[in-house]
Amino acid sequence: MKVWVIAGVLLGNLIVQSALFPFIEVYGVRPDSLMVLVISFALLAGNPTSAVVGLCGGLLQDILFGQNIGFYAMQYMLAGYLVGLVYGKVFVGKVLIPVFFVGIAIIFRGLFTFLWIYFSGADISLYRTLLRVILPEMLYTVIVTPIIYYYMDKLYKHKFMNWRWHFD
Repeated sequence: MKVWVIAGVLLGNLIVQSALFPFIEVYGVRPDSLMVLVISFALLAGNPTSAVVGLCGGLLQDILFGQNIGFYAMQYMLAGYLVGLVYGKVFVGKVLIPVFFVGIAIIFRGLFTFLWIYFSGADISLYRTLLRVILPEMLYTVIVTPIIYYYMDKLYKHKFMNWRWHFD
């Protein structure tokens, strides 16, 4: 049951990200709701769930929005895996911990993307990229993180997230 719920959340996120987020874009920056979902699963379920969610969500984004298959999948899977390592080691009672991890993950994802573009031969400035893309996206995503994390926390506390199929 849990797998189907996670798949539904990922598909719902994909629909919202492609249909709604272009309308709430501020200065060309959109919040990264998939990163919030991956970090939420990392803090609520740990590994391997968070890494698989990152991989599947990233692949969906690669297929629909990306130019290279696996580019986003690797970023989100790595973020899910690394944050999933702290599962059970930090108290995730309020939204401060998810906001912190989402902010750090967005910065690292932005720097990874910058390095990818830089080493592909494009003339790009780290200063401009940091001020015009990475930090505004981090700020915008951090603002929407408490809302998404609240609902993910409620979803994860439902009984059906722990149901197991038994075929006797």
